[in-house]
Amino acid sequence: MMHALSSISRLLLTAGAATGIIASSFSSLSERELPTFESKCPPFNGTFVIDQYKLYPENADFDFKTCLLYIGCLWNATVGIYDPYANEMVDVLEFPEISHNDNYHIGGVGVDQATGLLSIVVDAAEAFITGGADVSGTNWIMQWDPVSKSVLYKLNLTDTAHGKYGGYQDVEQDPEGNVYVVGTYPSSILKVSNDGKTVTPWYLSNPPAGSTNITGYCGLAAKGWTLLANDDLGGTPAQIVKFDMREETGIPIPVPHYPNTTITSSDAIYLPPRYGGTVLLVAEDTEGISVLRSKDGEWNWAEYLGRVPNPVPSSYATAVIQVGDGLYVVALAVGDVSTPGSTSGNRTLFEFPDITAQVDKLLSVDASY
Repeated sequence: MMHALSSISRLLLTAGAATGIIASSFSSLSERELPTFESKCPPFNGTFVIDQYKLYPENADFDFKTCLLYIGCLWNATVGIYDPYANEMVDVLEFPEISHNDNYHIGGVGVDQATGLLSIVVDAAEAFITGGADVSGTNWIMQWDPVSKSVLYKLNLTDTAHGKYGGYQDVEQDPEGNVYVVGTYPSSILKVSNDGKTVTPWYLSNPPAGSTNITGYCGLAAKGWTLLANDDLGGTPAQIVKFDMREETGIPIPVPHYPNTTITSSDAIYLPPRYGGTVLLVAEDTEGISVLRSKDGEWNWAEYLGRVPNPVPSSYATAVIQVGDGLYVVALAVGDVSTPGSTSGNRTLFEFPDITAQVDKLLSVDASY
């Protein structure tokens, strides 16, 4: 086991954050055609355990160039940076007025594989505590540059949503570097321009007036210009929808799956680069990971191939990620009592189980519909 982190980065917003200036240049468009990029990381497999006091991961994303894993640490509203090959916690990023503040969570993190820039979703905790009944808190989207180790922008999402939408929790990018943030209570997707200067409502659902406690979109996954989302439909069996990110505003198109198996309590979704955008993994908090396949990668419809149970007891399967060439469950420990004067429990060891073999076994089925 690795030693506990000896020092923690405390980030200050730079002048670039105020102006929204992006320091890093964009790479070629072909590199942005996610998830078909080529990994620069060695093979990696086998369950790993992170030894880090109060980590409590809720979501994560892997940089396939630097081979580092970025972890959204929910209760402390921090971001962990972990080197899986060295089994070392490289850093923990803290943010003024956000981290260790029980008004905020950090879950959704997303690496732009073309630039290496990291998008970080800061959500108002009350929306999730109340199941969407209270969406009044402030939500933020931040972009962090791992080269300059600075926040390039910090933008208010609540102002754009006019305080009528909340529960922001996942993030994706399009081939031009625009950022999309999904909200759950009720469904919304906000778009951040690639210069970091503007946030616009790209898709807003139309629930009955004042009905913010309708559970909607929970996760995002992108391949080229196609954006997938999972809609929990107010607690009824979830469905997958897709969008064309070239459109000025988002128009959801249902993606039926066969057999029409019930997907419940869904959370983050993921298109592993391992399968070239033909496989969607849906994290279901209380059940595990559902596996869907679109053989042509167009996602006009999908095969439902089965579910991998969550192997970590007393946890929610909140996300699944690829590290190197292996697939791992992000398991959020539940039931821990917060230690006095803090925002989280006192757990130290956090398991990331390898489910690659189970997913591959489900994919060996050649179903025809």
